[in-house]
Amino acid sequence: MLKKGTSPSGMIVQGIVALSIMAAATASSVAQTKLTVWGDTLRVNSYKAYDALMADIDLDIVTVAPEETVTKLQLALRAGSSIPDLVFISDAPNSAMLATRRTNYLMELEGRVDASLLADFYPNANAPCIVNGKLVCLRSDLAHNLTWYDKPQMAAFGYALPQTWEAFEALGADLAANHPGYFLGSATDPYGLYGMIMAAGCDMATPVDGQDDTLLVDLGSENCLRAAGMIDRMAANGSLIKAGPFDAEFVKQAKDGKLLLYVGPTWFGEFILKPSYEIPAGEIAGALPPRWADDPAPVTWSFGGGGFGVYNKTQNADAAIKMLEWLTTSEANQKDAVTFPPYAPVTVLWGQKLADDVYYADDQLFAAMETSAGYADSKYGARRFDMPSVIGKIVSPAIASGRTLEETLPELEREIANTARVAGYKIVSE
Repeated sequence: MLKKGTSPSGMIVQGIVALSIMAAATASSVAQTKLTVWGDTLRVNSYKAYDALMADIDLDIVTVAPEETVTKLQLALRAGSSIPDLVFISDAPNSAMLATRRTNYLMELEGRVDASLLADFYPNANAPCIVNGKLVCLRSDLAHNLTWYDKPQMAAFGYALPQTWEAFEALGADLAANHPGYFLGSATDPYGLYGMIMAAGCDMATPVDGQDDTLLVDLGSENCLRAAGMIDRMAANGSLIKAGPFDAEFVKQAKDGKLLLYVGPTWFGEFILKPSYEIPAGEIAGALPPRWADDPAPVTWSFGGGGFGVYNKTQNADAAIKMLEWLTTSEANQKDAVTFPPYAPVTVLWGQKLADDVYYADDQLFAAMETSAGYADSKYGARRFDMPSVIGKIVSPAIASGRTLEETLPELEREIANTARVAGYKIVSE
């Protein structure tokens, strides 16, 4: 029965209004923002997890090989189409190649990303994401160096773990004299050389504060010479061998149990020592990398580590930033990350798997990784050229042929300066 004063037509109108409100509410609840995201195959699961988690986000996931990312972005920008809202940068220093006048892709993140989140990244974790003083990406993982060592073999030889590079060299000399055939690393690997030289405080290509696109290149300093001298002496006695960690000869000797110690990145245990060198369980442990005796703490160099960046002209900036923050700082994503997370609050959960892993000789590996992360070198930054390639061109063949690193430093300095100038940098020497 109708209530007094209510007509059938009035009820119809009220019903239509109610249905319209419900329809609008339903449409609002499912309205989605579409984001196009690029990444390698390892990022796909994270992207899919975010897509499933966020009802208001619809992701178009495009898989791009890491080595093709910069080139494909440059092509997309030139064409003005198919430009992703968010991209994974497999090697964070490549961010410099995506923040130029010609390839102006990356958004400046200061003031957009929650400042409290940025404060909780490890010190200098985002240094490779800073281009001319501007933060243009956030790291996805860190690959800082540790001292990886054969714990039972070190004990059998009666050796203490070297805390300084001077002790590292002394260990190599004793090893060569009393246990020939055992070794501590490579004298020719570009990444290893880069790390050892930079750990000495050498200015191979240091950004100059307050001067955009300006690099300090000075390989004649005492810091550079002390590293070169150490490497040359260890190459001469064989404690650093003339093969890189991925070369057949190095791999063979490591499989034969001759690699006593190696200063290398956080991923070296899981992805090289265990599967490639086939080192048995219970032998490998990790510790802080060496420091120079007159330095108060190690200068921790890195080998890899990626990052995420956002397109500076995206129409969905807030949604892209929100996804960026989730990828780099959320417990849900980072607790099962492939390698060491850069955001300190979530690393303890990630590290638990290392503490529980019976492969390693003790449960101190994560503690070493965490402490080492605090000593990351701010000089591990963004460049528009690849330093290991320059080292590989000049130094690696010279040492392999019997020349010394010290005598090649002037040639290396010239090559770095020339390569940097071609990439658009101004070079200063002091």
